[in-house]
Amino acid sequence: METRGTFAPETRAEALERYEEVGPVAQVVVREATKAMSFGADEYDERVTPEVIRTARDATFAELLAVHVGDADEFDAWLADSGFDEDDVVRIGSENVDNVVWHPIPFADTVIAATYQEEPDAAASTLRRNAFGRVYREEFYESGR
Repeated sequence: METRGTFAPETRAEALERYEEVGPVAQVVVREATKAMSFGADEYDERVTPEVIRTARDATFAELLAVHVGDADEFDAWLADSGFDEDDVVRIGSENVDNVVWHPIPFADTVIAATYQEEPDAAASTLRRNAFGRVYREEFYESGR
């Protein structure tokens, strides 16, 4: 098993703090990308909406999430030792493949797991987007922060 990514929040407060920290980073990334696309000031103001910045923030946060990468046996062993149980796992993908990426979210009593055969980077990215969409978005937006 290996771990990829840099952030594994234990609490909602930790997750929210990191989410707030990546906000300015997302703004800079969007601004620099639009410069590279030769946006003028008027075009920037017209096209770069708060939704664009929020989407960049969401994606940046999600891509920083730590995920574990291993085979199905490693995942099962991790789960047995983790304090989570089978009912806490949200599985994405086919049961007929050998490998798993997963991201535990202790404050939500949830583990998001995605199976893959040969593309761990793609699976990790899919997993991160799903973790954000299924858990973090609700924590950040729907709970009123």
